[in-house]
Amino acid sequence: MDSLLKPDIGLMFWTIVNFLLLAFLLAKFAWKPLMNALDSREKQIAEDVAGAHKAKEDAETIKKQLEKTLADTAKESSNRIKEASQAGEQQRQAIIAQAKDEAQNLINQAKAEIEAETQKAIEAVKKEVVDTTMLAARKVIGKEADKAANEKLIEDLLKDIKVK
Repeated sequence: MDSLLKPDIGLMFWTIVNFLLLAFLLAKFAWKPLMNALDSREKQIAEDVAGAHKAKEDAETIKKQLEKTLADTAKESSNRIKEASQAGEQQRQAIIAQAKDEAQNLINQAKAEIEAETQKAIEAVKKEVVDTTMLAARKVIGKEADKAANEKLIEDLLKDIKVK
């Protein structure tokens, strides 16, 4: 067991030779391809990170544009709603004014018709009064006067009555 704990110069020599030979072979054949692979991987990762940053910036730019477009659209729709409301109010006022005009026209027409009917009724009453007066005068006098005298009598009577 003591022999295992004592360093053997020959074993150390061959271990060092094997290590140096292995390091030389690894450096000659494996180290460059490994380093190239690591370098290309590092470059690829750096490009991916740069692409991700660019994509993030592009996404933020698009987001800002969309928010601006959305705000513009909301403002435009608000303006259109306001315009439609104003147009509706104007139409409402126009309809009300038209209805008032039509109502006033109907009232004026009704007043004119009432006035015409009143005049007709007055004329009918006058005629009836004249006929009744003529009948009463014939009975009182007992005879019929001539037509011209009757008309003069009636006109005088109507002037006295002043029926409107």
